[in-house]
Amino acid sequence: MIKLTLPGCAIWKYKTVIRKQFYLYRKIIFIIDGIKKWMKEIIALYRKIIAIGTADTFSDLQNKRTRLVNIYVLICLHTSIIFYVGDLIFVHKPISDHFTAYVSYIALISILICNKKHLFDYAKIMWIAYLFVFINLSVLKINPGIYTEYYFLLIPGICLSIYQKNTIPIICTLLSIICFFIPYYFFDIYPIDHPNRIQVVVVTCLFYSIYAIVNYFKKHNIANEEKLALAYKQLEETKKSEVAHLQLKSLKAQMNPHFMFNAMNSIQNLVLKGDKQEAYDYLTQFATLIRGNLNMSEKSFVYFEEELSLLKKYLELERLRFRDSLEYSIQGADTIGDIKIPSMIIQPFVENAIKHGLLHKQEGKKILELEFQQDEVFKCIITDNGVGLKASKTINKVNEANQSFSTKAIEDRLLLLKDYYKTDIGFTYENVKIGTKVILKIPYTLISD
Repeated sequence: MIKLTLPGCAIWKYKTVIRKQFYLYRKIIFIIDGIKKWMKEIIALYRKIIAIGTADTFSDLQNKRTRLVNIYVLICLHTSIIFYVGDLIFVHKPISDHFTAYVSYIALISILICNKKHLFDYAKIMWIAYLFVFINLSVLKINPGIYTEYYFLLIPGICLSIYQKNTIPIICTLLSIICFFIPYYFFDIYPIDHPNRIQVVVVTCLFYSIYAIVNYFKKHNIANEEKLALAYKQLEETKKSEVAHLQLKSLKAQMNPHFMFNAMNSIQNLVLKGDKQEAYDYLTQFATLIRGNLNMSEKSFVYFEEELSLLKKYLELERLRFRDSLEYSIQGADTIGDIKIPSMIIQPFVENAIKHGLLHKQEGKKILELEFQQDEVFKCIITDNGVGLKASKTINKVNEANQSFSTKAIEDRLLLLKDYYKTDIGFTYENVKIGTKVILKIPYTLISD
């Protein structure tokens, strides 16, 4: 029997190839990460430029129009720079012939400065003037004979988008029509028998059509915004207090799409595995949880047993998602009397403990403990053995998309409830060696009251 062996030289070459491929792979990953970081910085920069001149003190409509002007300026800056670089590379024009481009950059930057100084009217006038001046320059001097006058068709729509009244857009539309025909009637750029010279009515109708279409959608959009504003006003008028509004926000925080997706995904896994009965049981709990939360969102106070029942269903669904790596215990529930507590307060804190503490725990069992106490106020003590508050904040800073909406919504609601019911209410974090401990104080009312 002949035994074949690989020569040592071949083994060395094989290891060298593997090592080079590994280094190449690491380099590619490093480059990709660098590109991602660079793209995030570029996007952040664009957002800052677009937001120049906006502020919470101004109306939404004013901020919207300011952003539009900034976006228009950004588009022109990019276009101007691209043509400038293209001329330098392919046309080889002397630097002195690019004076128009330099003036263009100064004009566009001046518009952004006006917005930053909150000189919005000046910024809009400068923007419209910029369009007329530089389109005319392009038509008559820079690029004559290549139909750049058709850029005047953009001016009616742009004016309608940044002005509320139609006076200035109408004037600009008429000026655009006049400027459009300048190269046909006042300069020898196009032949005398050119269709645009002959068919004046057709070209004028084209301008009017664009103006009419944009104006129609503008009015339609304004009407929709007014209807939406009226709907919000009617909604606010029907609320008995701001508590109802914050309860709805709290409901959104609890039944967020991520939780619903994870729960349904876990149920789907059970179905695929053939555990039909268990999947049916959990699906029933999921439906009950959603229906219960919707019912509780209409109430200021609910029975403690109702809150506890829904809380258990929620924990069971989370335990399913974690594939039994999550263990939870509830203590003191049997010592609580017949009381009512504010609805939808406890569950968001439990969700935060799971989402920001236990979810990031890599090893060992994920343990969650709930303890209820009834004294002058109702207390709920939530303890987990997760990564802890400090580590959780660090993780959330790295991945902003995972930050919880629940905390802010519940903080607002607790402050409002404290002022509304004139009772001691709030939450505090207590130092523990492992994980996080939250002490939640909730007002309660006796059922006999």
